[in-house]
Amino acid sequence: MQEKTTEKPKLNRILKGSRVAGIDSMAISDGIDSLDLMKNAGEGISRKIFQDYKDSGLKRSPRGVIVCGGGNNGGDGFVAALGLLELGYNIKTFHIVPSGKFSQDSSHYYEKLVGKAGDTVMALDLKDDESKKKFLNELAVSDFVLDAIFGTGFHGMEIRGQARKIISLINSEREKRSDIVIYSVDIPSGVDSDNGKVPGTAVKADKTITFGCKKVGNINFPGAGYNGRISIIDIGIPGKYYCQHEQIFEPEFEWVAEKIPKRKPWTYKHNVGRLLIVAGSVGYTGAATMACLGALRSGAGLVTLACPESLNPVFEQKLTETMTFPVAETESGSLHFDSLEDILDLSKEADALVIGPGISREASTMHLVRELLKKADIPVILDADGLQALCGPHDIEKGGDNKIIEMIITPHPGELSSIMGIEKIKLEERIEINEEASRRFGAVSVLKGARTVISNAADIPLKNGDQEKKAECASGSVRTDMTTTYINPTGNWGMASAGTGDILAGIIGSLVCQGMKLLEAAVCGTYIHGLSADIISKKTSKTSLIATDLLEGLKEVFLNIEKIKYKKEK
Repeated sequence: MQEKTTEKPKLNRILKGSRVAGIDSMAISDGIDSLDLMKNAGEGISRKIFQDYKDSGLKRSPRGVIVCGGGNNGGDGFVAALGLLELGYNIKTFHIVPSGKFSQDSSHYYEKLVGKAGDTVMALDLKDDESKKKFLNELAVSDFVLDAIFGTGFHGMEIRGQARKIISLINSEREKRSDIVIYSVDIPSGVDSDNGKVPGTAVKADKTITFGCKKVGNINFPGAGYNGRISIIDIGIPGKYYCQHEQIFEPEFEWVAEKIPKRKPWTYKHNVGRLLIVAGSVGYTGAATMACLGALRSGAGLVTLACPESLNPVFEQKLTETMTFPVAETESGSLHFDSLEDILDLSKEADALVIGPGISREASTMHLVRELLKKADIPVILDADGLQALCGPHDIEKGGDNKIIEMIITPHPGELSSIMGIEKIKLEERIEINEEASRRFGAVSVLKGARTVISNAADIPLKNGDQEKKAECASGSVRTDMTTTYINPTGNWGMASAGTGDILAGIIGSLVCQGMKLLEAAVCGTYIHGLSADIISKKTSKTSLIATDLLEGLKEVFLNIEKIKYKKEK
């Protein structure tokens, strides 16, 4: 979940934390005072905490412990302490390194804090029994703790020594007391801000106050599990400085709603998208069925299912609104290569093609999929077993007459590992590996999972010859030579259930056949898919959630989208 102190943009930028120092340096070299940046950050923190407690019902001044490291993150903590003291809060500030080792700007605000309320500022040394006792006593009576120990400067190394013990003490207090709130400055100390890796211990925050934009470590697991609710504070660095780095974004609902095609009052079924789905085999009719239903619930005007001929009676019963087309099958009941021409003929009447749900990995079926990828003249969404057609040197990326295939792939981590030829994808590696998959296969790649990652290499041409560029910056200046990646903020663990991916393939296919660009369809489809789970799980519970429940959730998602898109219409 996310909370902000400024007006919400529709698309949130995400950066690696290691970019922050470079961005600060560029801004400072252009005349922005570094002390002003730290002041803005610290005062933003104090305002956020004040907002949280102004209506808390406490009959006394809130009590807080602030724990500062020696870098600029600690300096932000010192400024926050000054602001909270001025508001009448009972604040005790502990610094875990000697004052002579502070960064220059941190030292400046440390001196100001000592000059104002020196008796509230203490060095913390856990080897000293008196110092440790004071810290533990303050923890025990505080309403909140502000973690300003490491911030975005922490990378790679496991935390050791005193800092590790201090973090353990903070986390232990949180476990003992339900009434204490843990805040972290920029990112919980111990989380790698570049990738979300947690090499050892880390602060388990309830709320994280970050600056300028979210960091990859704020949204990528396992680090995302330590952040709690995230607030973004503008500290006065113009947007043009952020545009020079990786192009990673997080969409909001309003952005998604705007991208969904708006329909004219006189529109008709052939005008709003014709989708062909190639799916199903013996034992896997459910996968094909859910893909078709997901597409229909997402607005496709016509959905046709090409299926093994012996299974057609089953699909006739399961699917009332889908047209079925039985084609040649193998002895085991999967799609046969001999069905190629029939399916290609069907594709000529479609706007997009979904291949894969429940088709099996039979050799004849894989041969069929590879030829469809080469010869189909419409965008393809490749899912599930269909992804195995990408394994090996089959030269699929370019079809007949050297044409570029317009393709979205939708693997889960196991499938992506298989087609990439790697053993395992770690949580902190998801973004980089998915971007590499996009480049390797010349496709928009949707890596499913907690915080689904959607990537598009910059040189992939999209629908109607349009080149997907980067999201707009405040300055209008963007990098166009990098991969664009989106991190999906919706969804929950209840979606770890068979069939949810088949519904996603249908949703994305539906949006593509309605005319959306591939990247936008993948991003919006993933957002809608996750949001449907968030909505419906409030009624079913996450534990009881099954894939077809998402179809009910989709109704409510699109109802909310229509309220935005058609709000001026009576």
